[in-house]
Amino acid sequence: MTEQDTSEVTEGGGRLGAFGPRLALVALVALAVRVVFVLVVDPEVPAVGDASAYYLLGSNLADGLGYIRPFDLTILGEVRPTAEYPPLHPLLLAIASSLGATGLVAQRLVLSVVGTAVVVVVGLLGRRVGGETVGLVAAALAAIYPMLFQSDATLMAETLYVLLVAAALLAAYRAAEASTAGRFAALGALVGLAALARAEALLLVPLVAVPLALTRPAGRRLLLASVTVVATVAVVVPWTVRNAATFGAFVPVANNVGTVLDGANCDQTYGGAQKGLWLFPDCFEGFDLTDVDEAEAAASHRDDGLDYARDHLGDLPDVVTVRWLRTWGLYEPTAQIAYESLEGRPVRWQTLGTRMYWVLLPFAVAGAVLLRRRRQLLWPLLMTGVMVSVTAAVTYGQQRFRIAAEPAILTLAAVALVAAWTSVKARLRARLGADG
Repeated sequence: MTEQDTSEVTEGGGRLGAFGPRLALVALVALAVRVVFVLVVDPEVPAVGDASAYYLLGSNLADGLGYIRPFDLTILGEVRPTAEYPPLHPLLLAIASSLGATGLVAQRLVLSVVGTAVVVVVGLLGRRVGGETVGLVAAALAAIYPMLFQSDATLMAETLYVLLVAAALLAAYRAAEASTAGRFAALGALVGLAALARAEALLLVPLVAVPLALTRPAGRRLLLASVTVVATVAVVVPWTVRNAATFGAFVPVANNVGTVLDGANCDQTYGGAQKGLWLFPDCFEGFDLTDVDEAEAAASHRDDGLDYARDHLGDLPDVVTVRWLRTWGLYEPTAQIAYESLEGRPVRWQTLGTRMYWVLLPFAVAGAVLLRRRRQLLWPLLMTGVMVSVTAAVTYGQQRFRIAAEPAILTLAAVALVAAWTSVKARLRARLGADG
């Protein structure tokens, strides 16, 4: 590690200085990319699907109807409570709607601003991990990375989710530098907020937050771990209490775990071309809209999925492997891209994003090796990959689920790219010096 690299890492958590304006310029480029993608490419938001459900949930919230099942209202005119989806993304869309952004295009533009914030946080994370140059390169990669900005344009929850995961990683590095209760409380709160966008973020508690607390000085470990867990619970539990009062059942975050398990565990997803996927209506047939207690129906579907998995335990290792390979972009990519385009992602851009990911992945591996050699804090970044792998193993294969690991991939790739460029420059200077 060079003296310049050391100074950059040392200054990574200090004042922004010249880094701030440079990062702001990258953010402007990122915003332009996202706005052009929304307005020119104009990806489809399917009439029936998660994105349209989020849109209707947000609209109903803005209209004062609360969290109600969106398609029950539009199809049957029935007002029924819901916890099928985590609440934070619909709440964001409701706020946008109440401020006048009521149409699909307007709300996708709002998410473009959120997506730009993701780029900024990735830049700050890269600066914290590897110095200012790494931060700027990581932000630049994030600015043009289709696997990030497609979520904005298709109105999916992953945009808000990845922002909160990246912020939690940044908070983890801050907590590692100064082991105060306040910093660990901030980390726990961010994990709680991320869980209210996608429930699997709760895995960050045992994978990152608590282990980080337990690496602190012996006299403070229990305190810091407790503060982190309490902060996470404090953010999530009001929604859990609301669900208990509404459904008379324990629903920590969302009821869709039942629909996921049912749709991912059936004959079609355990063999053949659709192995490792989630299928509707072939596996999950949907709720009975005429008479449904959502929590009760979700529990029934959950039991169906678990029963099928238990009855086919011998097939699970192969199925889980395929789920992993699909999520990490390494299994029948053309067919996988076609499957993912059903959610509104244009095939051309999903293909471009997959190929960019393939290019970045070896650099990310090299960046991890470099950080390991430099004895810099690495494992919080790697734990996002573990979280993604656990999620895929118990649900199904989908590149969209990799979103939680994308900030780490971009940051680690930036570490390797900067190191490679620094090495090339040093060799050129040495050769020019020798020639001189």
